[in-house]
Amino acid sequence: MTLRFVHRLASARTPARRRARRSASLAGALVAATSIACARAATTPAAPPAAAVVPPAPASAAALVTAMHDRYDGKWYRTLTFLQNNTLYRSNGGEDHSQWMEYMSLPGRLRIEYLPATSRSGVLFENGRVHAFDAGKRVQTQTRIHPLLLIGGDVYAIPPEVTLRRLDSLGVDLSKFRVDSLDGMRAYVVGAAAGDSTAPQIWVDADRLVALRVIERETRGTRTVVTDSRFTRYEQMDGVPVATAMLFLRDGRPVFKEEYADVRLNVALPDSLFDPERWTSATP
Repeated sequence: MTLRFVHRLASARTPARRRARRSASLAGALVAATSIACARAATTPAAPPAAAVVPPAPASAAALVTAMHDRYDGKWYRTLTFLQNNTLYRSNGGEDHSQWMEYMSLPGRLRIEYLPATSRSGVLFENGRVHAFDAGKRVQTQTRIHPLLLIGGDVYAIPPEVTLRRLDSLGVDLSKFRVDSLDGMRAYVVGAAAGDSTAPQIWVDADRLVALRVIERETRGTRTVVTDSRFTRYEQMDGVPVATAMLFLRDGRPVFKEEYADVRLNVALPDSLFDPERWTSATP
């Protein structure tokens, strides 16, 4: 009886032991499979990051204007306000100082108020026209495209083909394109051959694709006047470079300097601020 009991006990334990062995074998297999997978993951090299797509360097006026527009598409400011501190350099060596308050709304609108505001004098650009005001009265209206507003702001807000048409209307020869340098910066030039400093032309920073220089030529009576306007300082604001200083030269001599303070981007500005009929009544 004792012997039978041992035999029964052994018989009863055998299936359990077999199940245990099978479970142990299965667990071992799972551990081995996991180890192999981890080893493979550790030894398999990670895929290299995708290379950044670098647009080709522009080789024509059309390509340059398109590149400027696309670089800041959806990023450039739509409105800009600032206090402008002016220095007028007199031919006798003296200086005069003044202040203007400016409100810009892209595309194509710019209000300049001569300070103090009580003078109610200034200039308004809107819809391809410029209006001059003195003591609250409009004294002149002319058709005019503001070249600095066009290449310094509108180029990022209007279709490239519109910018090109307006540059052409300003006398810029769009067939002339070259690479040059200005104050140590690589620049694209549209409108003039190398060495020509009097033909209407624009200079654009090759890296940041912002305006560096605009040369205008106009006839005043019997004289031909060449104005060389230079964007001399940019500051990074809200992710875009904003011009904060300009220098104007005539016949190679500095005649006017602008420095901007209290610069604000994307401030809500009412349309009435750019309505010539409401020059004296409109407020920001």
